[in-house]
Amino acid sequence: MAEHEKKATVQEVHPPRWPETCKEEVAEILRRYPEGRERSAILPLLHLAMREREGRYVALSDIEAVAEICGVTPAYVNSVCSFYSMFKRQPIGKYLITVCGNMACHLLAGGDKLVQHMEKTLGIKVGETTPDGLITLEVTGECLAACDLAPVMHVNTEYVVKMTPAKFDALVAALRTGEGPDAFLEKLPLMNGEDQDRWPGFVDAPCACQEARAAEQAEAAPADAPSATPAEEKGE
Repeated sequence: MAEHEKKATVQEVHPPRWPETCKEEVAEILRRYPEGRERSAILPLLHLAMREREGRYVALSDIEAVAEICGVTPAYVNSVCSFYSMFKRQPIGKYLITVCGNMACHLLAGGDKLVQHMEKTLGIKVGETTPDGLITLEVTGECLAACDLAPVMHVNTEYVVKMTPAKFDALVAALRTGEGPDAFLEKLPLMNGEDQDRWPGFVDAPCACQEARAAEQAEAAPADAPSATPAEEKGE
């Protein structure tokens, strides 16, 4: 199969529709910043543009729209967009699989061999998208910050840890059947120790793996554990 057939092909909409269809959200973003500091809204507007576009990427017309809204040149917006690797400039699949290519995962935990298995399973190379537009595979040279759980990867920015070839094959099967990745995702605690799922802005409901973990913890808790007395609760 030719390489161009493994890229997600999405026709660009020009001009983009999101400045009109999401105008209330655009206005809310602009209200976050003082008057005259509209350029501070470039990052959230780029995220909005990428979210709303089929193929989840930032097109040239999106760059031009953000520039007009923020009162800067398209070249300035493009310089911001090109600095951050999470802003995609080409269409990507429904699920973006990002494999950690840093030392702990890639060299010490066998991530390099795992990537070879991923390419064989998906029938594509790193940087390509499956012909059905479902999965894009990429390797990042930056650490994904979960070295103790290597090898690690992201599925649309959510962690999947201690990856093995068999676990990857099961994940891909779940994605292809429409089950989704939830059963494989690992919700890591935030740096302040707060539960990720209790922090507004991450997810609305716990995934299946979290519910299973909660059930296991409930079963492990002693049923006859004595409750604290009022004096104990007050620390007396």
